[in-house]
Amino acid sequence: MFYALYFEIHHQVASAAMGFARVAPIFFFLPFLNSGVLSGAPRNAIIVLVALGVWPHELSEAPPFLSVAMIPLVLQEAAVGVMLGCLLSWPFWVMHALGCIIDNQRGATLSSSIDPANGIDTSEMANFLNMFAAVVYLQNGGLVTMVDVLNKSYQLCDPMNECTPSLPPLLTFINQVAQNALVLASPVVLVLLLSEVFLGLLSRFAPQMNAFAISLTVKSGIAVLIMLLYFSPVLPDNVLRLSFQATGLSSWFYERGATHVLE
Repeated sequence: MFYALYFEIHHQVASAAMGFARVAPIFFFLPFLNSGVLSGAPRNAIIVLVALGVWPHELSEAPPFLSVAMIPLVLQEAAVGVMLGCLLSWPFWVMHALGCIIDNQRGATLSSSIDPANGIDTSEMANFLNMFAAVVYLQNGGLVTMVDVLNKSYQLCDPMNECTPSLPPLLTFINQVAQNALVLASPVVLVLLLSEVFLGLLSRFAPQMNAFAISLTVKSGIAVLIMLLYFSPVLPDNVLRLSFQATGLSSWFYERGATHVLE
């Protein structure tokens, strides 16, 4: 009796481990589920519960936990999880990059440029826009979207069968994040550039004025003013536009000749 129970639990642990490999990267990447919000032990327990909740098979159908057959299955699940985490984190990375660009242009990240070892790692505007994107995402059913994407991924890529996630298109993410962030930041960056030109001309006629010291205050005020005009009508809609939906997931599994573009 006890031996049968032992082997049954062994298979259930294997199912939990395979589910953890797919769900964990999503929790690691999303800003409202990562280590900054949930600590290690509670987060791992929640990941296992979510993984078992969306697991498409009986818990006893998984191969033994420490068997050789588990290795390729876990690696496949981890690759799918990384892909899903990148797709779901797409709007948050764009907003984070947008905040970094604005803070860099207004001089708020100057310490990291002068002293990279002791300077700040993430600017305040980047953290704020990242959390703002998380609020907009959750308020518009982001957790439901996340579960829908997980369910769709299990329909397209069964954990017990071989499937190939299309990982190479993820390498273009850096380019697309920078592209979208620069487009969204362009109004603020343009106004800050004009203010620098004006301060440069002013310092030409008033050499005793420290244009650099004044520019930090002036550009911060201008950036805040532009963001007040630009923030509400533009950024929430772009967060929702960039949010990945389950309907687009089928194109992210390998098909010969297929192309993958995030708009």
